[in-house]
Amino acid sequence: MRETRNITLITLIALLLLAPAAAGQVARGEGDFEFFLDTSALPLENGRTLALFQIAIPVKEIEYKEKDGSFEAAVQVSLVLRRGEEKIHEKGLVIRDSRDTKPMINDLSGFIYLSDSSSVEPGSYTIKVRVEDLKRRKKTFMGLLNRKHYYSEIEDFELEITGFSPDRLALSDPVLLWSRESGGRYVPNPMQIYGLKNDTLSFFSSGLVPAGDDPDSADVFLSILDSKGEVVGTRSGLVSVKDGRILIFGSFDVNTWAAGNYTARVEVLYDGALRGTSAKEFSIAWQLVNWQKPRRDILVEASVIFRESEFDEFQRMSIGEQERVLTAFWKKNDPTPHTAVNELYDIFQSRVRYTDANFAGGGTRGALTARGLLYIKLGPPDEIISESIPFNRTDLNEALGKLEDKYKVIIHSPYKGVGTDFVMMREATSNINRPFRGGGMDTGGYQLWMFTMRGDPLFARDRVMMGRAGMRYLFVDKDGIGNYILVGTSEEIEGFGSSGVEE
Repeated sequence: MRETRNITLITLIALLLLAPAAAGQVARGEGDFEFFLDTSALPLENGRTLALFQIAIPVKEIEYKEKDGSFEAAVQVSLVLRRGEEKIHEKGLVIRDSRDTKPMINDLSGFIYLSDSSSVEPGSYTIKVRVEDLKRRKKTFMGLLNRKHYYSEIEDFELEITGFSPDRLALSDPVLLWSRESGGRYVPNPMQIYGLKNDTLSFFSSGLVPAGDDPDSADVFLSILDSKGEVVGTRSGLVSVKDGRILIFGSFDVNTWAAGNYTARVEVLYDGALRGTSAKEFSIAWQLVNWQKPRRDILVEASVIFRESEFDEFQRMSIGEQERVLTAFWKKNDPTPHTAVNELYDIFQSRVRYTDANFAGGGTRGALTARGLLYIKLGPPDEIISESIPFNRTDLNEALGKLEDKYKVIIHSPYKGVGTDFVMMREATSNINRPFRGGGMDTGGYQLWMFTMRGDPLFARDRVMMGRAGMRYLFVDKDGIGNYILVGTSEEIEGFGSSGVEE
């Protein structure tokens, strides 16, 4: 496929011919953009394991710049594998991609990829991967000065590289594939997602027959199970065994399968007995936004609608499973289910756009700030008192008085949510002879939000919370950079600010 040309690649089929893969693990890069890492362990005949690392970087996440009539992208990738403090493997390279036209693909179906591998002993490892976009400079003053680029990384991801028993069939977990290119080269699918942009699931698996067994062929059974364990698709056939190795390819049309989590399962039999089984999870997503929207945007949505324990569970879900859960939630909360429009979801999206445009600060997008989350949940306040904090802090102390009024005061820690850490409040109200300023000597400020008419809560549960009029929320920008932190409320806000969503 055109989106994956001009890259460094260790051909997957060559690796698979060596031995089957063991259990795989997948991780997402975090930072300025998103990339995916899928890992597999392939047993070698000498008792060691070949650790296989596959990385996919969506083209929608990186910059293409025109040069001499073509468009070029360049990303620098560094990978370090450690066992304890010992560095076992290190790889650094620059991947360049050149095209006649700028990529128009704005989703996960267009990506550049690479594979790397290392022969290691089975055991526990950590892996660090950093991807830097060499065509996209940081726009901050220090970023430009130090020639910094946009980057993302996976930091100390725990990796268990398994071993294989020599006295039974070593059968790989399926290695998920995106497509097969001309010439027989296979494109991996580290994202582990199919559906709207790719309705064909394909994968490889391979087996190594133990010494003493000498079958000419093996019966292979492939099956796909949904999240409930029900079989939704099957394949079977006879596969030849050559030099003690079994190579298996599976392909399924996923068009009739709903969004969610699935498992591809492989079973191998010969000489009348089941010799080995293996499995690999993947997901299916049919909504365009889940292919185009960055994961951090999906987490913003989840942080607003779910409680803390629900949100933690949601973070661990695959893209397809997240789609299934969010679709079910908005369908359940559709005020007019007989129409094609979900008015509540439209209001939610409108508030997200408003908060991104008006409440960004300190390098955090507006929807993720304390003010942004509160605005999305409760709607616009009836009154906002916004002032800078002068030398003597008189106005801030008056705001604290308004906050207390006839209601109790709940002090919020800027680091732990509701709690007993009063650092922010002490800094804001004590030492009145010292200017309230940040490191840049900008004057700090505060905002007091007042809901005199109970606001406009998005969900019914928040309407119960807002049952009493007159709630107040005090935000303080200590450093004068627009980073307003919630430091006090007239009542405790259940679950507010506890999701831990980060930009």
